[in-house]
Amino acid sequence: MNDEGESQSNSDTLSLRTKLLFSTGDLSSTLTLAIQTFFQMHFLTDVAKLEPSTVGWIIGITRLWDAVNDPVVGLISDRIKSKLGRRRVLLLYGSIPLGVAFALCWFVPPLGNLGLAIYFTLVIIAFDTSFTIVHVGFNSLTPVMTRDYDERSSLNGYRMVFSLGGTLAAIMLVTLLGETIENDATRFLVVGVVLGTLAMIPPWIVFSITGDYDGNDEPSQMPLWTAVQTTFSNRAFVMLAAMYLASWTATSVIAAMLVYYANYYLNIPEQAYYLILVAQTSAVASIPLCVWLAKTYDKPKAFVVCIAVWCLVLVVFVMLPRSAVTLAFVTALFCGPGIAAAAVIPWSMLPDVIEVEQVDSGERREGAYYALISFLQKLGIGVALWAIGQLLSWSGYITPTDDVPLPDQPEAVVSMIKFIIGPMTILLLLASLPFALRYPITRETHHETIKRIE
Repeated sequence: MNDEGESQSNSDTLSLRTKLLFSTGDLSSTLTLAIQTFFQMHFLTDVAKLEPSTVGWIIGITRLWDAVNDPVVGLISDRIKSKLGRRRVLLLYGSIPLGVAFALCWFVPPLGNLGLAIYFTLVIIAFDTSFTIVHVGFNSLTPVMTRDYDERSSLNGYRMVFSLGGTLAAIMLVTLLGETIENDATRFLVVGVVLGTLAMIPPWIVFSITGDYDGNDEPSQMPLWTAVQTTFSNRAFVMLAAMYLASWTATSVIAAMLVYYANYYLNIPEQAYYLILVAQTSAVASIPLCVWLAKTYDKPKAFVVCIAVWCLVLVVFVMLPRSAVTLAFVTALFCGPGIAAAAVIPWSMLPDVIEVEQVDSGERREGAYYALISFLQKLGIGVALWAIGQLLSWSGYITPTDDVPLPDQPEAVVSMIKFIIGPMTILLLLASLPFALRYPITRETHHETIKRIE
């Protein structure tokens, strides 16, 4: 991730300062999404004391809302005309609702099971809506920051350092508070308030440095239904979307299951958060490797290599005996490149996809594309958590109580945990590879696209 030259509007090379300040925008999504991904299922079953099947339906309903929420926000954002900028205005007005709604997601009110189910459904919907507003606004700025094929890999590399680094920091906060606050409900409420407050700040930073990049394009004049059809007729986008959905859903499954794997298979509940920290630390450290592979061998090839290796690592992970705690930590360390590839490479490919359509239609519709990818990201998490909830419930999962906070789970539950974290995840990762191999945009074709735009 080398940096040369000074940042200026419409320049293909960005300064280190611009990359770093812009990349802070990822903290708003990752500080919140990380806790949701790793701990939402655990929080709702083991802290709020809801049945896994009920939790699955809560998440399923909120993801149905996303099916409307994300595309609508994206399509509307392409039509915004404001003196504050087409995308920046979303950052300005979406940040405070994002932080407040996130904090409410981790508060357990004194309600019965039905009341809790309704409460969490509503606050998660509020969080998802504000998350979409901020996420679409920030991500839609990425393509206009630079048009250079490799510079985009570099910019997204910096972004993912903040993204995965924010995930790591959030997990470290949960781990640290676990050592000082014994009550689970209190600990997660503190996490929600602290991270919700911090998540409000990055959008303002990005707003302050992107004035020269946002607002130069005319709002989209394409009818809404035509816009949807045009987006899905873009073959490169369909390949990228399928590749990202499969790989990100697999990543979400791993994230959600590591706590259960540590608690009920390895029997090391006191070390569960540390297992997550090892995997995420390795992912952050692997980002430069992913960027180098993308620049050296092209983006789709780099993705295929990292995901294929990750599949082999997961085979080892699921075959470990229950007593092999040290080997489990070592294996989690080798998950890093795969996690980094799933996070970095698809996001660096999306701006190239948008410019393919620009050649055909003459319009830049970043909002629609980033909204749909944001939807797929959250859909992956939602489908993963819904499926996990149903599978754990079906296998006989014993919901913890105040008297028995860590029950001995039936062998069927332990076997299901291994199945989810092993074969189920590996199949999802393998499903992403054919789409990556058929992805039509290369460095050479992208250069031709830029020439045609110019």
